[in-house]
Amino acid sequence: MAAMRILITGATCGLGLATARSLARRGAEVVVSGRDPAAVTRVAGEIGGIPVVLDLAHPEHVREVAAELPVLDAMIANAGVQFPGPPTFTADGVEETLAINVLGHVALIDALVTTPHPPAQVVLLGSGTHVPGLTALIPDPVEDLDLGALARGEMARASGPQRYSTSKLHTTALTGAYARAYPATHWTCYDPGLMPDTGLARARPAWQLGALRVLSAPLVALAPFAVSAEQSGATLASLVLNPTGPSGGVLDHRRGFGDRSARAADPAYQDGLLAAARELLAPAPV
Repeated sequence: MAAMRILITGATCGLGLATARSLARRGAEVVVSGRDPAAVTRVAGEIGGIPVVLDLAHPEHVREVAAELPVLDAMIANAGVQFPGPPTFTADGVEETLAINVLGHVALIDALVTTPHPPAQVVLLGSGTHVPGLTALIPDPVEDLDLGALARGEMARASGPQRYSTSKLHTTALTGAYARAYPATHWTCYDPGLMPDTGLARARPAWQLGALRVLSAPLVALAPFAVSAEQSGATLASLVLNPTGPSGGVLDHRRGFGDRSARAADPAYQDGLLAAARELLAPAPV
């Protein structure tokens, strides 16, 4: 029986790397994707995977890469960024959190599900931060469907964590929209839990990064809400190799299958969000 071929975005560090290693140990063929060519080559060599340089900040590049990919059995939309302070922008003028966490994955997924052999399953990365009031110190997400204003940095302008929680609202809601639109594929939103040992906070000030390095091991060992990237990556690998639960469902690393926020669970919002993302991704008229 042929090994499962699984694409992971952001597979060179953090949860993506831990998941790639776990899948490779279990016999899967991992397509290691990331935007740093040297890191992609290194990780692919380490685990015997297929290296693919993929920069989610540039939709045209994403579509070009997708057209050259081998047939995939599964895809994990793992890559994610969080920036503190005011918005930063891609070369196309799109706020980077939205561009990478959401729009780049929509461009990739849309390219893959319309091929003659779409992946049998897709996992998008969610987070409990998308639920208003659930996570201390994280601002509630922006629930407005005006993605154009988010892309221009006009919403959540002063708060990187709010832009991040908003992107996780989007990925959680998009899982439901895709599950209805493409029922031949099994869709899951996976909440990996708080992982203090990943590189998600790499854009933060040096003193905060130092504190995280010191505190990550005690947090994982002692805090009931924290988990290591290795632990969560093993759960994610198991989910991909043996999918369970309803298509479109949300799986929390600790709590199992559960609910999304009221906004993320609203089918009208889900479909409107996918339509808005595709409108932003549409090539400009010539």
